[in-house]
Amino acid sequence: MKKIIFIGITLIIIFIVIILVKQQNIKDSSQFLSAENVDKDLLKITKAVIYFSTTADQDFDNKGLSYSVFVKEDHSTQALAMNGLELGSIAVGKNQLLLEDKNTIRIVDGDIKQINMDTPQYTGERTGYLPSQDLFFSIYNSGFKESGYNSDVRYGNAEKINVDSIPYYILISGVTEKGINILTQDFETKTFNLREVTFDKELKINDITTLQGLSIDSTQALAPILTDEHYYYLILSTIISESKESVSIYRINKKTLEQEKFKFIEYNDVDLTATIPYNYKNSATIYQNKLFYANGLGEIYSFDLKTHAVSKAFKLKKASQSKIRHNEETYFKDGNLYVLRYSEDKNGYYYLETYSLDKGNLTDSFDINGLDEIINHSSSKKVYSYDLKVLQ
Repeated sequence: MKKIIFIGITLIIIFIVIILVKQQNIKDSSQFLSAENVDKDLLKITKAVIYFSTTADQDFDNKGLSYSVFVKEDHSTQALAMNGLELGSIAVGKNQLLLEDKNTIRIVDGDIKQINMDTPQYTGERTGYLPSQDLFFSIYNSGFKESGYNSDVRYGNAEKINVDSIPYYILISGVTEKGINILTQDFETKTFNLREVTFDKELKINDITTLQGLSIDSTQALAPILTDEHYYYLILSTIISESKESVSIYRINKKTLEQEKFKFIEYNDVDLTATIPYNYKNSATIYQNKLFYANGLGEIYSFDLKTHAVSKAFKLKKASQSKIRHNEETYFKDGNLYVLRYSEDKNGYYYLETYSLDKGNLTDSFDINGLDEIINHSSSKKVYSYDLKVLQ
């Protein structure tokens, strides 16, 4: 009798476990997209896209992974699971997105077109879209080869993706309407060179100028290369000691190539790691004749392009002063600063804020539902955020 009861209880437990597993799988599957089940109106109902990936060292077993997470207008989330690509990012085109992983390019519009690449990449540098040519590109930090350092490039559209290489280490980059500006670092000559990459029938690299007065050992780039009609702007810092740093704006005249240096921010007796921007690629913009820069302390500084006046424009609400990061991201668009935030006081932990650059105030904030579950979906791998793009 006891044996019968024991067997019965065991069967009931097994049945309950099966039901719970099935329910969990249903819940999980509803949060994940595939090329076969993508909604043709996905981009129309998407507010923002966030890119997460494992680090390159987690791909030693060829099981690295990444997620492109679509944050819908109703604040729900769905993710497209892909292979890993540390520092990977997203490019926004005309009613299209480029999503990347180490050996695949995906173009998303009404469906998902997948283009497999022969050579895998492990570390991204920058993706972008050039509207004048209807062309996507993605640059990678590929590493040393027999001929020297290479930064491989994939470029094209849904019809064809071409592959080429930039024979330099890229410290920082920036996108214009017609091409890409890159600041390269030469390990032999110990110099920094500003160059332009364009795509006509093929990839071309044009030398612009060598930057003066910079030390290879103490110089860091903190923001993308920005441009207006007359100048290039670079935000570069000099590390003076473990707790002291001087941040400057380098301005280069496009015609004369004259170089000027303006004092921007001074850090004294602070943890410099905590001041590092949430994302170098998305930390600055030019808007209404001002350059805006967001640091890792949640402080947004402005530099007037005409008067050269510097001010602390505003600060994120309840910004962490710690060097510990929780996937926070920034993105400038159309006079707004969008910030992916984290708080243990939130039910879902993550939320998206919007700040006006004109007034410096918070104009919108909403909780993101289900993002934490996606981030922690894998029990064996840890993913980190590397990009945020706001579509509408």
